[in-house]
Amino acid sequence: MFRFFRKDRLSTQASKEVIEATDAIITEMGTEIHDDLIQKLSIIRLHLDKLERSSFDPSETRDITQKMRADFQQVVDSVRRISRRLAPVKMEGDSLETQIEALCQNMDTPGTVRIFPTFVGEARNLDEDTENHVLRMIQELIHNAFRHSAAWHVWVRVIWRKNELDIAVEDDGSGFARLQEFIDRLQARHNSLRIRARSLGATISYKQGEKGLLAEIKIPYSSQ
Repeated sequence: MFRFFRKDRLSTQASKEVIEATDAIITEMGTEIHDDLIQKLSIIRLHLDKLERSSFDPSETRDITQKMRADFQQVVDSVRRISRRLAPVKMEGDSLETQIEALCQNMDTPGTVRIFPTFVGEARNLDEDTENHVLRMIQELIHNAFRHSAAWHVWVRVIWRKNELDIAVEDDGSGFARLQEFIDRLQARHNSLRIRARSLGATISYKQGEKGLLAEIKIPYSSQ
């Protein structure tokens, strides 16, 4: 009887954590769409209104058109960034390292944020589900560095050790003074990162790095 009760309690707790992580993802994506995409579209709508009023002034029309072109490109960039978070680009036959490089290249924004991936050790073949989880976790950590730490640079280090795969994502975010408070919040959260790590038998931890927040993921090969 106790065994069934304990199993049911663990199942309930796991379901609760999945629901909390899903709600957090939905809320974050909704906030990003509202704060970023919708605001940019609203600006374009204002440009259209001005364009109607300036139809008899060629100089002003050209000026507004140039601004609209720049703002529209920002909208395209926002849509591309959101779509990449939902569905990372993956080519059949690519190694995990190649996929990580492509992910970093896609999220890299020269002039705004730079991402630097490095690889150490001899790569191993992992199953497809594990690779997907690894890519999603790296993607989420990079996104968190941009959104929450206001980072200018992000370093992604992948180390193939004898018994485990180590992944470190470090940023140089501006929130260094309140870093410990941020780390405490991250350690307590039951988000998609922690759920993915648990599914791999891995651990994820946060600490102060040389320049900002350092997130470390350790995946034992025995779990594959």
